[in-house]
Amino acid sequence: MDAETAVRRQHAVKDEALNKLVDSLKAVLKYAEVVARNEPEKLSQLGWGPRRSSSSLDAPGEVRDIAIRAEGDTWVVLDWKPPVGGGAPAAYTVQRRPKGEDSWENVATSFDVEELLSNQPRGVALEYRVVAVNKAGTGQPSATATLVL
Repeated sequence: MDAETAVRRQHAVKDEALNKLVDSLKAVLKYAEVVARNEPEKLSQLGWGPRRSSSSLDAPGEVRDIAIRAEGDTWVVLDWKPPVGGGAPAAYTVQRRPKGEDSWENVATSFDVEELLSNQPRGVALEYRVVAVNKAGTGQPSATATLVL
């Protein structure tokens, strides 16, 4: 038990020293960046260039080719292809509604191009669609996929 305590103390001392080193390096690099901000040739010696001008981000386009890849008693796996136009999606919102109704319900958020939806109601015709989202806004909804479990 004493050896384990000694090892933990050594790790704590090393972690503290490493944190101090990291903080010191950050301060030195920040100072160097401020000093050389208007001199790109000096910035390149530090390993980076001048700050880029901000670029505008567009809302994503329409999600393509939504499909039901698999289904079970109370679950469904949807997949789709990302939008071709617009900005890059950060996430996708999966929505559903009973067929023929007007309002959509958000049922999942996905960071991939597929989603497993569990606990879906049985015996009801449901329409599913996917919407791509990023900081600039929300894209156009995909076409729908209809399913009765």
